[in-house]
Amino acid sequence: MAKETRPKDYPKLKNYQPTRFMLPTSHYDKNKADRAVTFIENLCHTKGKWAGKRFWLLPWQEQLIRDIFGIVKTDGNRQFRTAFVEICKKVGKSELAAAIALYLLYADNEPSAEVYGAAADRQQASIVFDVARQMVEMSPALMKRSKLMSATKRIVNYGNIRKGAGTNTAKTGAYTGVGVFTILEVKDGKGADAGWGKLKSGAGWIALDFCQRV
Repeated sequence: MAKETRPKDYPKLKNYQPTRFMLPTSHYDKNKADRAVTFIENLCHTKGKWAGKRFWLLPWQEQLIRDIFGIVKTDGNRQFRTAFVEICKKVGKSELAAAIALYLLYADNEPSAEVYGAAADRQQASIVFDVARQMVEMSPALMKRSKLMSATKRIVNYGNIRKGAGTNTAKTGAYTGVGVFTILEVKDGKGADAGWGKLKSGAGWIALDFCQRV
């Protein structure tokens, strides 16, 4: 991800308060919100004078992200499944939409996640895809696990199978996350917060960050 410190004079959301639309039965999960904010702020802008610089969220953007991803029901699932966001031109709608789409694809802990962009026509729909593709291209960490298919407007999230428990070991293959995997052993290792699982098939080890126990 991008390496850059937040400018001291760049606006930052202070004293976050959940939206008034949070239900009495829901609560704010700071860890879930922080995860989404951190992922997005490690992406890079793709346009204008901000191109190549980290995507530091403005206060209104961070409020939106924390409300959507941090407010959860008693079962831990998000309260908000649909969000209608209406903002004026030239304030980074495509960049924010692309960043959210990438979070949902790579870091939302949804097995075999599929994210779609829709618009009135193909050209309009391709705008967010093109931004997302450039964000991935500027992130070595995401590029290592991605296949970009511009002709069909697709970004495929591949997980690498490693020889050992860590990204510091050799790659032995890749997987899309589709299917059920039998794990024989779990170890801590570089590049995975949830640890690494040894595949029963003998193919190697996979990062468990984006896997779900069944």
